[in-house]
Amino acid sequence: MAHLWTRKDGDWGARRLDGARFDLAAHSIRPAGGGFQAAPGGQTALLIRVDTGGSKVWALIAPADCDIRVNSRAATAGIRVLADRDEIRISGVARYFSTETLAAVEAFPGTERAVFCGRCRQKIEPGTPAVCCPGCGIWYHQDESASLAESERLPCWTYTEKCAFCGHSTALDTGFAWTPEEE
Repeated sequence: MAHLWTRKDGDWGARRLDGARFDLAAHSIRPAGGGFQAAPGGQTALLIRVDTGGSKVWALIAPADCDIRVNSRAATAGIRVLADRDEIRISGVARYFSTETLAAVEAFPGTERAVFCGRCRQKIEPGTPAVCCPGCGIWYHQDESASLAESERLPCWTYTEKCAFCGHSTALDTGFAWTPEEE
């Protein structure tokens, strides 16, 4: 899930972008409704997620008079498609956009085709606890439920220290690999 790094009290923190539209101003980020109203003085923009055939793309839309820069450049024609680690500055206040995700156990959502675990090669059933590797997107079982017999538990994601396909760490408590540099 994409997020914005913002600085508060001198420390960087990640704000999850768990919606599809956000009003982005110099000192605030808030979910946006259906309409977009630029703040007086042109110091606000709209951050939107667009789903394009399975991948998510984020775009920044800014009024012509807005003092917004992405990687030190003005948004051409008022729009800019964002990439991982882009710096967004509004009136001199910096934020960083990131697409890095953390590994997390979630209910496998299911797909049209069968998906097989990257470790044990068994089919992953919809609703089964699983982890999607943030590095390569391969799904793994991760069921350590105490209600299951030892032989039925499938801790496939945490079975070894690294993803079998891309080498991403399998620790569930690992933080972000990248944080913004100090200014």
